[in-house]
Amino acid sequence: MNRIFLTLASLLVALQSVAAGWPANYGGVMLQGFYWDSFSESKWSVLTSQADELSKYFNLIWVPQSGNCQNTNMGYSPVWWFDHNSSFGTTAELRTMINTFKSKGTGIIEDVVINHRNGKSNWCDFPTETWNGNTMSWTLADICRNDECAYNGYSPTGNYDTGDNFDGARDLDHTSANVQKNVKLYLDFLLNDLGYAGFRYDMVKGYDPKYTKLYNESAQPEFSVGEYWDGSYNAVKGWISGTGYNSAVFDFPLKYVINNAFGNSNWGALSDKGIAGDPNNNRYAVTFIDNHDTYRNNDKLSNNVLAANAFILGLPGTPCIMLPHWKTYKTEIGNMILARKAAGITNQSSITEQGTQGGGYVMKVQGSVGTVMVIVGYVANANTTGFKLVSTGENYAYFVSDNVDISGTTPPDEPKDITVHINAAKAPYLYVWSGSSNILSSVWPGDKLSQTSTTADGKVWYTATFNAASINLVVNDGAGVQTTDITGVSSDIYLIFNADGSYQDVTSAYDSNATTTLPECAQYIDGHLFCYFEGNSTYSSPNAWIWNDEGSFTGSAWPGTALTEVGSAQNGNKVWLWDGGELPASLPTGVVFNTGTGTPKTIDLEFVNAGYYTPNGLVEVVKKADTLKGDINGDGNVDVSDVTTLVGYILDGETPQNCDLDGDGNVNVTDVTTLVNLILG
Repeated sequence: MNRIFLTLASLLVALQSVAAGWPANYGGVMLQGFYWDSFSESKWSVLTSQADELSKYFNLIWVPQSGNCQNTNMGYSPVWWFDHNSSFGTTAELRTMINTFKSKGTGIIEDVVINHRNGKSNWCDFPTETWNGNTMSWTLADICRNDECAYNGYSPTGNYDTGDNFDGARDLDHTSANVQKNVKLYLDFLLNDLGYAGFRYDMVKGYDPKYTKLYNESAQPEFSVGEYWDGSYNAVKGWISGTGYNSAVFDFPLKYVINNAFGNSNWGALSDKGIAGDPNNNRYAVTFIDNHDTYRNNDKLSNNVLAANAFILGLPGTPCIMLPHWKTYKTEIGNMILARKAAGITNQSSITEQGTQGGGYVMKVQGSVGTVMVIVGYVANANTTGFKLVSTGENYAYFVSDNVDISGTTPPDEPKDITVHINAAKAPYLYVWSGSSNILSSVWPGDKLSQTSTTADGKVWYTATFNAASINLVVNDGAGVQTTDITGVSSDIYLIFNADGSYQDVTSAYDSNATTTLPECAQYIDGHLFCYFEGNSTYSSPNAWIWNDEGSFTGSAWPGTALTEVGSAQNGNKVWLWDGGELPASLPTGVVFNTGTGTPKTIDLEFVNAGYYTPNGLVEVVKKADTLKGDINGDGNVDVSDVTTLVGYILDGETPQNCDLDGDGNVNVTDVTTLVNLILG
């Protein structure tokens, strides 16, 4: 009997080794080259212009469904299968992109949407198309009979859906011989005419996995990955098996582990590593932090984003990096990709050590050349003997064994003196560790500070200096009152430590060398009373309570007015706006941000118009953008149209400030002469 089981197990391994869908021992890394509504950033021409840079790091780039959808569309409501003039560019631009990347060794992965499609002019009139002498035609027999169009005036006659229903378009009946013929022809066209390297199958929950097997056996793509959106390990593993091991799958079970671990600093959750942690199936795991869908809903990871990327870049499986993460952390992610490849880590590498240590998690993965070690969270006195640092930052450090050549990476920052300045009612304690998890102060509660300095405003600061590339710290009173972890400090910092354990980072006010880069979504609103608040996971839907001695500016009842989400900061935190309308005669004096239920809340903060706040206080004041001299009509250019606008102002007796181009205090014909000279010269 044991011999029979061994024979079956050997047969299963043999079948997996020859199956199409994803290579064994694959060391590549993939980029998701788009996110929702990234029409400008993901144009074929824009991606092509980045080919030299991207091909240095990425072996595969996943792009949106490129077929014509007849309107501005991300591609998930396909109409045409052979016409590839889309919202991202023309067919010619698409071919140029694919061929340019292919010449540099990088394959382009097509987002294949075959679960459903739209008609040309109504719900069901799919177009007849011809390619290479083969005509693709459709009837109502190709639509599942339980599709919602059956209740809206149509009579689909296909079989019942073999998977979940999608109510945004017509569900194709994959039991239909005609649908199967058309899909096979479509995939042949994508691979052998357009030149795609493989497929990312959208919404594979919508049809039985045996059809993915059928289509891949026909098309024979080297790369195939399915979007089986489910956090259940068994369900996702079952889908891989259902395809006959003919496709990889996005590791959604790991995605939700990552949300828990990195979103909540619950490092012990990483003992579950999804499909990537299963040595029998890690070949088929495509790991990721977020995708275009999860990035715009409640599944988005907002904390420890770079640390999470470091984790998947150490794991087996094939990492898929999201475009916004790449653009924000190019140096760090790029270094880790190059180090991963240099160590020979593949989708089937072995995890040789893993587990919680102190307040964090340590994992070692063995590659064909060397070992990668990833530390996340806070691990005191981690043993890094025999390893060298590749990248470190907030709640992570990424190492490779000393024998791995990482000369192609950018060296990590050199250690430097970092001085911590703390204003407190009495001498505070300071506990400090470095990004590589080494304690730099005394053991908890740390060093009781005695050295002081005084600033020009008379404030006394307790100070301490440490030599490191970056530090993490906790300020406390030695008796249990403490701040949260303050991480990733890479330059001098000024902190006000309050009696309740809260703190304010006031570095920008006291350090002349401090610079703060605010996110693009924090724009100046001319003539308005406004402020911005960068929340964290605690402040997921914040309110503001804003007041002065005359009353409230945010309603008559606590907790005030809900803020409006306007974008994200580089660290992934959401940015919120309070817009109080036109500037009043009497300005607010105080502001408190809260969760919307009233607690938790910040301390009472001074209100500064155009202020950009975090839960720790005012960070910066949003500056008014400089107006381009001579841009009278505000279109961003200085040309003859501005002359026309200026002359019209003068004739009408209007005198906007930006029209006084010669600075004499008047708006007249001499300003027209000045503007003409600006245009000519």
